[in-house]
Amino acid sequence: MSLPSIKKKSMEHISWEDVIPEEKQISNWYDSAFHAALTKLDQDHGNAADTVMRLGEAFGRGLYTQRLKDKSPKWTIKDWVGELQKDVYKPLGSEFTFTENTPDVATTFKARNPLQQLSQKHAAAATTLFDFGVLRGLFLSAFPKGELLLNKERPIDHPEFIFKAYASARDKCERERVIRMFTILKKENGT
Repeated sequence: MSLPSIKKKSMEHISWEDVIPEEKQISNWYDSAFHAALTKLDQDHGNAADTVMRLGEAFGRGLYTQRLKDKSPKWTIKDWVGELQKDVYKPLGSEFTFTENTPDVATTFKARNPLQQLSQKHAAAATTLFDFGVLRGLFLSAFPKGELLLNKERPIDHPEFIFKAYASARDKCERERVIRMFTILKKENGT
């Protein structure tokens, strides 16, 4: 009896050094998206602030789809915040401190933001604008009837974010207010 011939498969040798850890990969994506936004800001064609915000929002929606969407069909703010910190911001090296967390509203500020350290050339406002876009994209993906607000009384380099699960008509204008505020800051600083 003859044995069937065994075909040799060429094995691709992969080392653990060749595989990018998931945490490093998400950080690389974030850095790439931020630098693309800064490039648009430097070019200053048309409404650069709107472009930076849109890039941040698109990145946030992508993060939601990839990292959070399958975790829960119906979110509460408390559950969403926990998953956001664990699956998105912890791998990025960012940290939030929540000062209020009710079923419909959460208030937070970023306690640690590695992005601000990377962007020393640009004003803190650019980092805040991009972060606002990312958070808004993440939040509206989970809470389409909600809105992300920026506390007007806080300084731009340490903003306070307010997540509302159910937004009023006035709240829905927040995106445009943030863009106008950034455009005014940019003109004042000459950057």
